[in-house]
Amino acid sequence: MESVQRVAVITGAASGIGLALARVCIQRGIHVVMADNAVTALCDRVEQLSAQAKVDVLGVVCDVTKPESLRHLAKQSYEHFNRIDWLFNNAGVSGHLAPIWELTNEHIRKVMDINLHGIIHGIQAFLPLMFKQTHRAHVINMASFYGLCSGSQMAAYAMSKHAVVALSESLYFDLKRLDKPVDVSVICPSFANTQLLANSAPLHADKLHHMVADLVARSRPAEDVAEHIVREVENKTFYILPDREVKDYCEERTKAIIEQTEPYQHSLEKIIASLSKRAMAN
Repeated sequence: MESVQRVAVITGAASGIGLALARVCIQRGIHVVMADNAVTALCDRVEQLSAQAKVDVLGVVCDVTKPESLRHLAKQSYEHFNRIDWLFNNAGVSGHLAPIWELTNEHIRKVMDINLHGIIHGIQAFLPLMFKQTHRAHVINMASFYGLCSGSQMAAYAMSKHAVVALSESLYFDLKRLDKPVDVSVICPSFANTQLLANSAPLHADKLHHMVADLVARSRPAEDVAEHIVREVENKTFYILPDREVKDYCEERTKAIIEQTEPYQHSLEKIIASLSKRAMAN
């Protein structure tokens, strides 16, 4: 019965991994609050999933760059369900792909506002409500493979995702020190077949952007990644690494740091080929 009573709030839920997370939660009998700033897409997804679900699906329009919008989301979610179990701070964008000297302050600010400040706003809006509950809750922050590495033309995105990992670690330590009833996880997936690049573009229509878009289209289905994430959340895993390729990279990067060599360069083609092969096998 406990699984039927639980409530998951998901930002960026109208598409990609956020939508996949909503579907997986619904399949597990978990009530879902779907939040997104894409109004039409959100309404369509909520209507579609509500028609199929045996649980309650609530849609709330939300702009994660605005603290008041997250406070509204928290208020609506709690008033509707009278509890919050999981908060997936999932909303994100890839931003412009270009060398850092070609990016404007506005390019960088947009990525940081959504990928980092959006998560900060979610934490600040939901934690006070979670602290008042008599059961444990869980905050799950979406970082990325690029929260653990960097790459050519990925400066803004990688900076934002590195910050999410650091934020999540600090949040974990603060909650543990104060013995608060909230668990924390940070998700670092590599690539999934989502629309992350749909609202982003290179400053120049260069080969990198087209290559990444093509590789993403051939990578793991978002539902596959979401299934893995939810399993790890159930286990209260802090570092959620859905792809073993990320673990391999972490070992190589750590080795380079310890040995004080040049930064380890990952291979996009190699990673996607491995993910694609595994997806086809499944």
